[in-house]
Amino acid sequence: MEKEDQIKYLANIYHVLLADGEVDPVETRANEAIAREIGAGYFERKAAQQSAEGEQFEFQYVDRWSDRLRNLEDILFAAFCNGVTHPSEKTQIKTYLKPLPIKQEQLDLMISQAKQRHEEFKR
Repeated sequence: MEKEDQIKYLANIYHVLLADGEVDPVETRANEAIAREIGAGYFERKAAQQSAEGEQFEFQYVDRWSDRLRNLEDILFAAFCNGVTHPSEKTQIKTYLKPLPIKQEQLDLMISQAKQRHEEFKR
């Protein structure tokens, strides 16, 4: 994944995490783990945070369809990481989902897998 896409990808996640007004240490740790998984470094993480904190932030979709789905999976995982998904985080997730043609049963499976991933992450 190109650096520009890494920033978009991480900004989408960070924006959802900011929706409840704070990013707690567990969410930060999850976000850092996701960054490592996609090959993003410190500067990409910082650029993503700055982008996500902007008042005019809009979700930015990476080019590859598979990366868009992976971004959704990581958004769901990160949102579950503090044990509670705030209603404002849910609203942001729905906003991310709007342009994606995903069926409810597919989304349900992704949510289930994100919750399982969260349980493994806690260990």
